[in-house]
Amino acid sequence: MMSRLRRWLDDTPIDDPVDRRNAVFMQLLLMFEGLRIPATKLYLFGLHGAYLQAQFFSKARVGASAALAVDIGTDLAMTVSAWLGLWLIRGGRFPLAVAQFVGTMLASGALAYAAFGYRATDGNLTLIMILALSGLMLGRKALWTTYAAEALILAVSVAPLTAADPGHARGFLSAFYDALPMRALTSYLLIALIVDRAIDALRQSLGESERQRRQLALEIAERERTREQLLHAQKMDAVGKLASGVAHDVNNVFDIILGFSTERDRLPDDERLQGDMRAVADALEGIELAARRGTAVCRKLLNFSRRDVASVEVFDVVSAVRELRPLARQSLPAHCQLHLALPHEPRWILFDRSQFELAIINLVTNARDAMPDGGRCDIVLEDRDGGVVLTVRDTGIGMADAVRARIFDPFFTTKPADRGTGLGLSVVHDLVIRAGGRTTVDSEPGRGTAIRVTLPCVDAPEETIVPADQVVST
Repeated sequence: MMSRLRRWLDDTPIDDPVDRRNAVFMQLLLMFEGLRIPATKLYLFGLHGAYLQAQFFSKARVGASAALAVDIGTDLAMTVSAWLGLWLIRGGRFPLAVAQFVGTMLASGALAYAAFGYRATDGNLTLIMILALSGLMLGRKALWTTYAAEALILAVSVAPLTAADPGHARGFLSAFYDALPMRALTSYLLIALIVDRAIDALRQSLGESERQRRQLALEIAERERTREQLLHAQKMDAVGKLASGVAHDVNNVFDIILGFSTERDRLPDDERLQGDMRAVADALEGIELAARRGTAVCRKLLNFSRRDVASVEVFDVVSAVRELRPLARQSLPAHCQLHLALPHEPRWILFDRSQFELAIINLVTNARDAMPDGGRCDIVLEDRDGGVVLTVRDTGIGMADAVRARIFDPFFTTKPADRGTGLGLSVVHDLVIRAGGRTTVDSEPGRGTAIRVTLPCVDAPEETIVPADQVVST
């Protein structure tokens, strides 16, 4: 029975943890007051009605009939307020429930003290209960508001001053002090101070505990994310090793193919080839070109999987992008076009070349994933503000603002679990920042994406470099 009552009292839709803890006690108190007040009144009127009439109501300031009405009316109001407060708590409105009950008790006390006077009700503990209740349940502001209201109630409850002539200051002050309920005022003030200090200490302790709980939750979540990232990095490392081994083996196969395709050199000159011999020669030439392209792809994969310390060097970014064209073309499906726009003259940057190539391939791969139904990928190199701007633009699905804001976050991806790791763009961003550059993104849903990498230019090295020709399309 008690356990079911406890569960019923706990089952309240209250969000604040302090209010939820206080709700159980407050419900019990409201039920107690809702039963005690009418039961006490029935007992007093049933067994002591004559005594109350002679000693209490007949001596009231407002007359016996009015005093009886005030007494019954205030008790009825407090009873209704108690049950209304219980209903409000069951609905999750804890502060409103306590505030209306405290307000009703204060209003009833004001009427009672005004009707019967302070001396007639001296020793009443109701105001003390209201003072402590408002502070513990509603906080320090409510505590001191209640104390001010009770001080006002006590002040209006004193009898009119009928002491000595106000001209005699000493006698007037003595009579004024005797008329005031000083004992009650000072006692209530002391209680308010004690409750105030207890509330402040309790609220600070609860606040500190809540902050520590949140900090612990954040640390646990961060540790879990770190663990997941570590496991993911280990998997990526294993995949990198596997890709390196596969690329090495495939490169050996391509070397064999190249060896056989070079047998074409033993054939006579093209002018002397006829019929099937010419067809075989053309086929061998195509095989050689395809094998050399495959070898270039394998070489790039092997360079990407190396664990060498970053080797920063000055190189021509125009030439580097041009040499990446076959691998970039290989990264795009047949239904996606690749267009390059490069300047005629070289542009020198200070970067790790293998990391630069990795960054470009990552950007092209993201452009590919953004164009599942085909489209166009542009790689544009421009001069701007003493630096060089490399733009990789696609005509794909684009990104919303929320996605664009997190595009460089590690392990953030909108791709399916089997297609994306969330590391590509974060790696690109990190590499560019280390090189003293910056990365910006322009994208709108349905209008494609443009990722711009801005890098500072440096002076050309002493060696003579052949300028790269402009390549406009493939």
